[in-house]
Amino acid sequence: MKRVLVVDDEEDMLWMLQRNLNKGMQDVEILAAKSGEEALAILSDKKVNLVITDITMPGISGLDLLTEIKKKFTDTDVIIMTAYPSNAYENEAMLSGSLRFIEKPFDIKDLRAIVEEILHPEERFQGTLNGVDLIDIVQFNGLSRATAALKVTTKDQEGMIFFKEGAVVHAMCGDIIGEDAFFTILGFHGGSLQNINGVQPPIVSIEKSLEALLFEAAMQSDEQSDDDDNVTDQLPNTEDLIAKQLDERFSVPADEIIFEPTEQPPASPDIAGQNAEIQKNHITSTEAFEMTNIQNILAEFTNIEGVHTACLVGRDGFLLDSLARAGLDAEMIGAIASSGFGSAESMGTQLGQGDLKMTMFEFENGPVMFAPVGEDAFLVIVADQETNLGWIRISIKKNSLKIREAAAL
Repeated sequence: MKRVLVVDDEEDMLWMLQRNLNKGMQDVEILAAKSGEEALAILSDKKVNLVITDITMPGISGLDLLTEIKKKFTDTDVIIMTAYPSNAYENEAMLSGSLRFIEKPFDIKDLRAIVEEILHPEERFQGTLNGVDLIDIVQFNGLSRATAALKVTTKDQEGMIFFKEGAVVHAMCGDIIGEDAFFTILGFHGGSLQNINGVQPPIVSIEKSLEALLFEAAMQSDEQSDDDDNVTDQLPNTEDLIAKQLDERFSVPADEIIFEPTEQPPASPDIAGQNAEIQKNHITSTEAFEMTNIQNILAEFTNIEGVHTACLVGRDGFLLDSLARAGLDAEMIGAIASSGFGSAESMGTQLGQGDLKMTMFEFENGPVMFAPVGEDAFLVIVADQETNLGWIRISIKKNSLKIREAAAL
């Protein structure tokens, strides 16, 4: 029997994970602790395979708990979860030994898949390869559209590259993040790397396409090379990479890979032209749409599986900001929702139930939820059927203050 210990000072989160996390996993027992102190007591009494802990708790924090676990219970894996991500937390947790850093709210199916991967490593391919260049693994993750964390370690340096559906979206190396960290890591000479599938990036610090990043890396390598006139090799073409992927994927797609330093050849004129055009197009599309601070927060709702629209509406019915599914008129949603929100508030007042905290209308195709934000606005969340309403409630609770501050309500 495998044991997973969930640690969180929020009872609704504990209740939800304890009841739902091990569905389909008959050999997994879920334990619960409301504090870091209680968690350490359980760990001292029982063998626990995995700890999933919140980061912000009274007393012993999640990071402190992680440190104690790595000292005293070295065989226990750790997942850090938080509703308040930050670079400081991310760096400390990742490089302290927690390679899973999950932002609330998250899809329980995704968390369940990560838990199964950690608890049953024998079901994954493992192996060691010599003479493999780091850039090969980066390209492999891109071709396979992987969501993963690639941890690269040398004698003196350590860094991590994060992929989301094959795109490089974040990198960290010491105090450096983003593109600078990515290029620094690609410049490592020798060492080991660990490619862990299913790890969600904690933040997005890189916007360029993988092709543009590799093109720039090749150009940087070419500028630093002493043999600029004698190198004739080209970057592998797509057909070669796919063939390489198929050969390696079913032999030793490694979690632990040893790579040797190799020269990075420059791009050919044709490839350089193509990648420059890709990079240009990508930058143009990125500059064309930049999310507002409020939209970045609303995205935490639309990232919940089944939620397709999140709007911030003034009590006068005017739309303040939104992320809406294509085809939906967000302005119309605001105008209509203000009437329903006002009626729900009035009902609570007439019945003596106090201030409105949250209300929901359930329709044939899914629910619509309202929640006040400050005195002058409210949230409208529109979702499909089968959406996990618990995650929406938790997200509203966590993000209402952030929205109020971002909108200066």
